[in-house]
Amino acid sequence: MSIFPKKLFNFKKNSSDKSQKTINKNEKSDYEEHIKNHYTTQGYTVWHHKNRDITFVAKRKRQILLIHCCDSQSDISVEGLKSFQAQRDQFKKENPIFENYELSLHYIMSGFFITEEAYKYMESHKGGITYEVIKNRSNNNWLNSLLLDKKSS
Repeated sequence: MSIFPKKLFNFKKNSSDKSQKTINKNEKSDYEEHIKNHYTTQGYTVWHHKNRDITFVAKRKRQILLIHCCDSQSDISVEGLKSFQAQRDQFKKENPIFENYELSLHYIMSGFFITEEAYKYMESHKGGITYEVIKNRSNNNWLNSLLLDKKSS
């Protein structure tokens, strides 16, 4: 039971929340498109994979990269890594055509967003999980808002 009368404090969802989610989704799409182009120019065939942890599958010769794009400030945890590994195992079962391919997990991040425990876990599983920091090319990147405008300095 609340001490506040319901009529006085009828909170409504802020309409800007919806527009903010749209902006974040567009920025994520821009980042994912940037990553897709990055791997395509390196000679990979890249396609989206509808999965919680696997954003893209990138194939070049006998090599398959299962890529997870992370353009948020949320740290990657050990639980996230183990979930990613489980997704890889599921991918192998669902796609036996790639049985004889070299398959690896690859995190792509716009910043270094890995917990210390997750970093140690990655180091102890060399070759199984790798990461790469690729900055977002978007003008709306959260990091850009922290930087001073060059014209003002």
